[in-house]
Amino acid sequence: MIILNNIVKTYRMGEETIHALNHVSLKVDDAEYLAVTGASGSGKSTLMNIIGCLDVPDSGEYLLAQKDVSRLKGSQLARVRSREIGFVFQGFNLLNRLSALENVELPLIYQRVARKERRERAQEMLNLTGLSDRAHHRPNQLSGGQQQRVAIARALVSRPKLILADEPTGNLDSKTGEELMDLFDRLHQEGNTIVLITHDASVAARAQRCVHIVDGEISAATETEEEN
Repeated sequence: MIILNNIVKTYRMGEETIHALNHVSLKVDDAEYLAVTGASGSGKSTLMNIIGCLDVPDSGEYLLAQKDVSRLKGSQLARVRSREIGFVFQGFNLLNRLSALENVELPLIYQRVARKERRERAQEMLNLTGLSDRAHHRPNQLSGGQQQRVAIARALVSRPKLILADEPTGNLDSKTGEELMDLFDRLHQEGNTIVLITHDASVAARAQRCVHIVDGEISAATETEEEN
């Protein structure tokens, strides 16, 4: 699913050069569940941006589902993001003026899917995430956990090859976060490829495998206790 070869990404801050990613190589198999951990400033957010096609490396190669996306730009990257990757963010990123169902439909509108089909697929995803009775509620009428479930339904509605989650439990209490991770477990069991960015060791332990980033380099890759 994912092959990163010698990815380098640097930023300039005044006269200083920041090596956000320093020759990072990583492989993620189809239907694998990977957690990426690291302290603030370690490079994990930059890695997420590269994997999510929100940014491109300075050098190195990135293959997503056997397609080289390393040098794509603008509309090409946007097309890959909309069709190949489902994003789940810490902040939910829902539109308050739209219902849960309409929020889930949004990616399909951008893909010009017919109204009847997108409505059916959006409702199917809300059913999957346990929100069939909240389809016509707006975000401000939903709890934090319910809003994150809407965000997951939106991520799944395009039937992406990859689910990329950035600190998905960051704005949730521990009980709600645990329920959300149960949902990720189920999505993985159903064959979805998941890459989860987190600083929380208990969240990372739910994945099959965990890689740790320090100073722009992958320092360790381990099988988690959950899998063993």
